[in-house]
Formats: sequence, structure tokens, C-alpha cells
Amino acid sequence: MNKKNLLIGSALVLAALLVVGGTMAWFTAGAGPVTNRFTAGTVEIKLHDVGGYDDDKDEVPFTPNGIPNVNPGDEYLKIVYVENTGSKAIYVRAKLTPEWKDPDGNLLPLEAGTPPVLMATFPLLDNGWFLHTDGYYYYKDPVAPGASTAYLIDGVEFAGAAMTNDYQGATFTLMVEAEAVQASHEAYKDEWGTGVPTLTPYTP
Repeated sequence: MNKKNLLIGSALVLAALLVVGGTMAWFTAGAGPVTNRFTAGTVEIKLHDVGGYDDDKDEVPFTPNGIPNVNPGDEYLKIVYVENTGSKAIYVRAKLTPEWKDPDGNLLPLEAGTPPVLMATFPLLDNGWFLHTDGYYYYKDPVAPGASTAYLIDGVEFAGAAMTNDYQGATFTLMVEAEAVQASHEAYKDEWGTGVPTLTPYTP
């Protein structure tokens, strides 16, 4: 082999080595992971059923044992309102269910006499609540987190001279229930039905 062929052969071997041993590099970039976190809000309420106040002006819940020896014509403090203890604005509705029972546990009519008179009343306060045909009291405005509705009622009154002897020894109960739904997206229409009247629009 002559010297010229030896040089060409050496050049080819070197070129092959460069191809095999070389690296290819493309332009690249990277970025760290990003976590998007969404935490759902909460709809929570506290029903306040107040029967009085202590010396420090703190609320005293209405006694679960009731009030004995009630007289016709008596009036008793009973404040009902709802507090928003969740993180979202809400709409609120409540139901008041009155009931009279005689000493044997038999139901008595809510009203008696001619003309009929309610034997016990719990006047609705004119402050944002209204009674709908479905039997619920609706609070017109959305309630912000940490805020409360106005009072629904603030007392129970018993009929005076109109109360008949049929109610001697009878027991009157007033069951109070409350419900809430998120104020956003008009959710109350889905939860409470299309027959519910339009409430004050919620603006976040």
C-alpha cells in the first residue's frame, strides 16, 4: 500500500470515529411543576333560639324543659334568628311549626272560639323575612359569612280572655327549623324549587 492510500484510509477511519463518538444537541428547556389548588367553601349555619340574656348580656337559649304554669294573656321572650358560620354567602329559610296537645297527648286546634282566635301567636317581625305559600319563612337578602339574619320572631303570646277551658293543662310547642344554601349561581332555585319567589340577587 502506498503512502497516499494509507493517508486516505486513516482519514476515513477518523471520520467514522467522529460520527460514532459524537453527540447531537437540540435546544431544550424545562419548567418546574405548578400546582393549582381550589378549596371548596362551606355552607354552615347556627340557629339561635334565645329565651333571655344573662347579667353579661350574653344569650341564654330558650329552655329545653319549657315554661310551666303558663296563663292566658302571658307573653314570653323568644328570639329566633340564623347566623352564617360558614365561609360562603348564603340564602336562608326557616319553618315554624306550632302545636297544641291536651294532657293526654291529643292534638288540639290552633284556634278556638267564634270568631276563631289563635290560642298562641308568634308575630313575624317586619325586617326582611316573609312567609311564602310553601309554609317557609324566607330571608330576602343574602347573608355574608359571619353575619346574621334579622330576628324572625321575638316572642310568643298566649290568648287572653279568648282562651277556653279546653286548653287548661295543655302544652304548646313551637318547633323551629332552618335551612341554608349557597347564594351564588341562584342555587336556591334548584334546591328549594322554581316556585320560590325571587330573592335579592347576590353580588360577590
